[in-house]
Amino acid sequence: MGNYVVGIDAGTMGVRCVVFDLKGNEVSSAYFETPTFYPKPGWVEQDANDVIALAYKSVAAALSKNNVDASEIISISFTNQRTTWAPIDKDGNFLHNMFIWQDQRGAEIFPWARAQLEKYGMTEMDLYNRCGHPLGSVECGTKAFWFRINMPELYEKTWKMVTPHAMLAHAFGADDWYDEEDDANWWLVTNCDTFEFDQELCDIFGMDINKYPLNMKAGTPIGAVTEEVAEKTGLVVGTPLFVGSGDQQCGAAGVGNSGTPGLGSVCLGTAGLCIGYSKTPVRDPNGKCHVLGHPAGGYTMEGHASAAASSFRWLRNAISQFEMTVSEISDIDIYDIMTAIAFKAPIGSKGTIFLPWLAGANCPNYNDEARGALVGMTLGTTKAEILRAAMEGICFEMKEMLAALKDAGFAEFKILRITGGAARSKLWNQMQADIYGCRVETADVPEATALGAAMIGAVGAGVFSNLHEAAEDMVHVKDIYEPIPENVARYNDVYKMFRACYKGLAESGFSEIYAFQNK
Repeated sequence: MGNYVVGIDAGTMGVRCVVFDLKGNEVSSAYFETPTFYPKPGWVEQDANDVIALAYKSVAAALSKNNVDASEIISISFTNQRTTWAPIDKDGNFLHNMFIWQDQRGAEIFPWARAQLEKYGMTEMDLYNRCGHPLGSVECGTKAFWFRINMPELYEKTWKMVTPHAMLAHAFGADDWYDEEDDANWWLVTNCDTFEFDQELCDIFGMDINKYPLNMKAGTPIGAVTEEVAEKTGLVVGTPLFVGSGDQQCGAAGVGNSGTPGLGSVCLGTAGLCIGYSKTPVRDPNGKCHVLGHPAGGYTMEGHASAAASSFRWLRNAISQFEMTVSEISDIDIYDIMTAIAFKAPIGSKGTIFLPWLAGANCPNYNDEARGALVGMTLGTTKAEILRAAMEGICFEMKEMLAALKDAGFAEFKILRITGGAARSKLWNQMQADIYGCRVETADVPEATALGAAMIGAVGAGVFSNLHEAAEDMVHVKDIYEPIPENVARYNDVYKMFRACYKGLAESGFSEIYAFQNK
């Protein structure tokens, strides 16, 4: 048996390959950004062929970077940005760019979808109880409905609607277009408990059940690296491929959130997620939190934010050009510079409030008309207050989702493991502990998503009997942050202002802005 396992992650912003040893240490990695297209306001697309090409490139670069012996690779598994998909024809040709999870065009068909449910004697809550998801624009299901209605000719030519997982697995040598079942519920036409497609729901929304993907359990063997792929990547022909899981489930597994009592996880990446685990089927009585599968078996319940750290990236591009130049000259990470500036501002950013809904508000507000905003600025407001307010606002949105999970019946988390780019910032991690009011931990390996995928492959290859056993050897806590009581009290006051700002704009401002932007 070899010494390495590989996780390939087709994320929102780029494609990453990470090689790990069997103790969870990163041996080598490579990352390349994926071009993203914005054809209209609210529309977000990527070219599937770009994703595949960058996956090959990332593997080749990771292997050559540290002279990794490819013959020592035991398994390859995949993870991807969830609720993202593209249509293919019978020959495997892509008929359209991928519809990215951030794409909001699905909101256009909400009135129609509600009318269809009413026609069949169902409510939105009935839909939620069936498939574990509310009617939302993030869901690939609403984008698939939009695709059928607005692009009927392409829909008719479509053989399957597949996610980046299936694209990568097939491109590396899988013998079919295999998707992972943990994320089947995003399609809004499944049985939430079994992840099987539901014919009645397909009929309600006019969808052909045969066009949906072939979903498999995490860790299932699906083929091996082909000679063509080996030539492109440096991998060894015959290296086994295994079904992975969605990026957030892999991220949860990669920090050990696979059933430990009192442990949850928060991701502050391109998207923001709060994740709890359950061995048995769960539902949110309020119909706000998503229910999905977990690669360890069982279920996750999640709150989902559409922008999260993407909002901080937007601020980087909008107001931090000087810092970007300094970063390029000094080789200091731009986000380290930005958080150092933010550190100069006090808790509450002198009353500056940042609303992080640059891609609409998801859980628990579900307001696609919501937009980002800076409120409370004065002539004395500096860049430090703006940057810190953004960090605080992103965390406040996570706090809302943690409250939604508690309302759904989850016990209050005693420990939250943090993933995503923000986990690299000590300021941001302490801020999270203070805002959430509980202990926060970071993992030794920052790329928890790729690690989770690699762990799934290791289990599939028989290195470990299950993900719990894999976590014992491969997941290691790095830093611990305890909430500071006086900071907790201060942030509770600022959070009230945050909620008041949202409520005020939600009453009329957001809708008028949305209408203007969509004229």
